[in-house]
Amino acid sequence: MLVDRSKAPLREGEASVEAAVVCVKTLGTAWAADIARRILSPDGVAVTIQNGLGNYEMLHAAVGDRASVGVTYVGARLDEAGELHATGPGRVELGWPRSTISFARMDALATLLREGGMTVTMLDDPWLSVWRKVAVNASMNPTTAILGYTNAQLLADAVATRLVDAIASEVGRVATASGVALGDDDARNAWRAIAEVTGSNRSSMLQDVEAKRVTEIDAICGAVSREGQRRGVDAPLNQSMAVLVAALHP
Repeated sequence: MLVDRSKAPLREGEASVEAAVVCVKTLGTAWAADIARRILSPDGVAVTIQNGLGNYEMLHAAVGDRASVGVTYVGARLDEAGELHATGPGRVELGWPRSTISFARMDALATLLREGGMTVTMLDDPWLSVWRKVAVNASMNPTTAILGYTNAQLLADAVATRLVDAIASEVGRVATASGVALGDDDARNAWRAIAEVTGSNRSSMLQDVEAKRVTEIDAICGAVSREGQRRGVDAPLNQSMAVLVAALHP
């Protein structure tokens, strides 16, 4: 059953949960963080595996040190009937919450994900993974959204790949200035590796543009540009992509 989150408030007496996984689009983060605050058990864990930057901070403000951050790589598409289909391999990289009281819940969540077929990696410091995923999203998503390309088509276009490499390199420089050592090669190789295994995938940003929905561009390229400004690192390509894709919003 499809549920409109804006019209589905919690029921009275809603039971607490041991783990809350936040995977909504970034525009829904504030809503999801508030729901997590209201239903998470005292020893529970809330983990964001969303795209972009700023989601963890919002979740942490809501649930404190029970918050965790990670990334997931699962290609997916919505069909005309609104049904979701996986279009790529599923793996997730998760960081431990700061609160040790929530460790058992995080470990149990990781076990359940593995039993469901996901490849799960637990990390003491997840931020390199987070920034690497930002490099993938910031480089691939807006270019595919503007060009109308699948991931395979993007890889096959020599001119476009130079642009995508340059965007990824910008993310690496901003990440490094922020204290996360993401090298140029790592940033560029990250998007290429994902594109190779999800060749037929149409990025979520391309799907949003085609469906005339607001995209996550501000939390991805926009956030990279703003973080670069704070750190004294120019990111003009990310800033340009943020403007160009936003111009496609309804």
